[in-house]
Amino acid sequence: MPRQIKNLAYNANQELDLYLADETKRPLVVCVHGGGFISGSRIDERCRQSAELLTGAGFNCASVSYTLAPADDRFAAWPRNLFDLADALAFLHDSAAEYGYDFDRAGMLGYSAGCCLCNLYIQGGERIFGHFAYQVPWYSASALVGFYGPYDFTVRQAERRSPDHEVNLYHSPAYWIRQDMTRIAPPVLHFQGDVDTTVYPDQHEAFQQDYEKRGFSFTPVMVKGYAHAFAPRDTNASGRSIDLGPDILAFLKRHL
Repeated sequence: MPRQIKNLAYNANQELDLYLADETKRPLVVCVHGGGFISGSRIDERCRQSAELLTGAGFNCASVSYTLAPADDRFAAWPRNLFDLADALAFLHDSAAEYGYDFDRAGMLGYSAGCCLCNLYIQGGERIFGHFAYQVPWYSASALVGFYGPYDFTVRQAERRSPDHEVNLYHSPAYWIRQDMTRIAPPVLHFQGDVDTTVYPDQHEAFQQDYEKRGFSFTPVMVKGYAHAFAPRDTNASGRSIDLGPDILAFLKRHL
């Protein structure tokens, strides 16, 4: 029976929950919730399903909270929200022996804003934290599973962009991927709804193009008839059901 450890403080203000598989020394997957940077929770339906799916397949899961912005300014918590994620990874690295998971085979799984933060952490690496003069250890991830993640804020719809061009630039995984043609990036599995009007499919397509242009592994899954914020197991308004669990597990078993 998987073991749960709730409300672990990983820095002065934020917490995470651990879901531990029965067997020790199994890989860890860090789950980061969505919510447009202003809402969401590490115990929402998408994260709950993720923890259940992962531990059922013998993976460990850490579901992470981060600083949220007020509803009237989704960028007000930037880059503190990214720093929180980095703090969580540092905590998880240092706690691996205590809780019995294999951090050297760590992957990330993010929904929407959480996918964006995971992608920024992975693609920005030491450079992004150096740019913001935030001193924190950085650890490579072995794989990323992403759901409908914002990718390039400089070309998003006006209501989803910041009025500050530099925020849009540095908040974009696209910027960091395009800075270093020699950088090796981990494999990605990315899900996108084909009728998503919150994060348009062109964001998914740009992510795929940038990855494949550099010879990186990118597995795209366009989910027909789905808009934004769907869970791995879900049913849309027209009654069409999906179960993305087998795709997620096959990908993670291959790369972790």
